[in-house]
Amino acid sequence: MPLPPAEVDRLVAVDPLWAEALRIHYDAVVLDGHVDTPTLMLDRGYQFGERHRSDHVDLPRMAEGGLDGAFFSIYVARSYGEGQAATDRALAMIEAVNRQVAGLDGATLVRTADGVLDARQRGETAVLLGLEGGHALQGSPEVLRLLAANGIRYVTLTHSNTNAWADASTDAPRWGGLNRLGRELVTEMNRLGVLVDLSHVSDDAFEDALAVTRAPVILSHSSCRALHRHARNVTDDMLRALADNGGVIMINYFAAYLGAGRIDLDDVLDHVQHAAEVAGVDHVGLGSDFDGVPRLPVGLGDATRLPYVTHGLLARGFSEADVRKILGGNVLRVLAEAERVAAEMRDENAAPPTSGG
Repeated sequence: MPLPPAEVDRLVAVDPLWAEALRIHYDAVVLDGHVDTPTLMLDRGYQFGERHRSDHVDLPRMAEGGLDGAFFSIYVARSYGEGQAATDRALAMIEAVNRQVAGLDGATLVRTADGVLDARQRGETAVLLGLEGGHALQGSPEVLRLLAANGIRYVTLTHSNTNAWADASTDAPRWGGLNRLGRELVTEMNRLGVLVDLSHVSDDAFEDALAVTRAPVILSHSSCRALHRHARNVTDDMLRALADNGGVIMINYFAAYLGAGRIDLDDVLDHVQHAAEVAGVDHVGLGSDFDGVPRLPVGLGDATRLPYVTHGLLARGFSEADVRKILGGNVLRVLAEAERVAAEMRDENAAPPTSGG
């Protein structure tokens, strides 16, 4: 067990439930929907393989916290525009991740649900890639295909900015959701087996994407608007629609999205529990936003603290089976289903689009 034995003994002495929590946590597949560590790797030369006192994620702390894998965010700021500079930024960040992971024992880049499980069986941490900011696609199916070929497994349709084909939740709308090009790009993501990530998008864009997609979608790092009114959070109606789609919301740990005042682990658990009650436990996961936010809940300051999430869920009455789903089982299911839909679409000889408007 990665936790130091003295820490295990201390926790079990405080609460015997910890023995069960630690058994489940380190046996379960634990995945995070969104970490922003690649920005540090590219811009600061942050060494993912070394343990750090600051920031939130590195390979040693993932191992200690039982985090078996994560989607590493290829984040492209809006300042790069919607042209080649944005795509080049994404490719440079992908290369920075590839270069570091290739030189590490104990970590591997994967692209599929089976790849995650195979990596875990080998004792390796799974690194998946997600593009945050659809503006980096240049509105081009060809660029989407290029990035998918370079390992991108989800695309967050927008970041904080509305782009040429999709409205963002925190920017002025231009399209009333998705325009025709946006709908074409969602279909192409389905064909490629790239997950459609609806964190950051407007409510109308969320609805439009669900009307088009053939595969389950994800919200890689979002929380519940019923508990804290913020445009980045999703409504109960959206949670129910997500459940109908078969998708998963991965609860964000950013304190500003969870509530006002002092925010701690219980606030994260409140959002997990609310999402499970509204959408169903099959549609909830964890998407920390580690290394991408300035303030985390008290008690959940980095990847080593994830066992506390498992303990908290058990303390609230979640069953072992349901805890395993939330920790990673649900997003694995969605990733596998997206792969199945992509294979089905290839079998149908769906012609890839070349342009849109």
